[in-house]
Amino acid sequence: MKKNLRLVYQVLFLSVILILTQQSEAGTKESDEENEKSLDNIAVAAIGNSEDSKISDKAGRAPYFLIFDSNGVFIKPMENPAQSKRGGASSSVTNLLKKESVKILIAVKFGDKMKNNLREAKIEYQEQTGIARKIVDIIIKKGSVIPK
Repeated sequence: MKKNLRLVYQVLFLSVILILTQQSEAGTKESDEENEKSLDNIAVAAIGNSEDSKISDKAGRAPYFLIFDSNGVFIKPMENPAQSKRGGASSSVTNLLKKESVKILIAVKFGDKMKNNLREAKIEYQEQTGIARKIVDIIIKKGSVIPK
């Protein structure tokens, strides 16, 4: 009787371990899929904090960065902490964009340091003029490459 009871406990214990392992793997798979989806965010250097703002002519010192997801849904505006920074604005901005899982940055102009930092971070950049929302819509329709 004690042997049977011990066997039942062992089977229960192993079953619980198996279930927990499967749940953990499922959670990891879901978070990996979420991370893959979020790696396609689009950032626009903008003059204002709304999606209808004009694109800024300064990538590293724009007042705001507007973050859109890969479907063009406006996620949020972000005030640029490097806007009035004396030096190192391009690396600060690049780090900020990496944290936001940005794949493409759009601005009117990019300096050489900014271009180099973005290349190293594997963030594409495009020089565009106009309204943030309209340009993001065009990028999505054209598959991330649009004419200037």
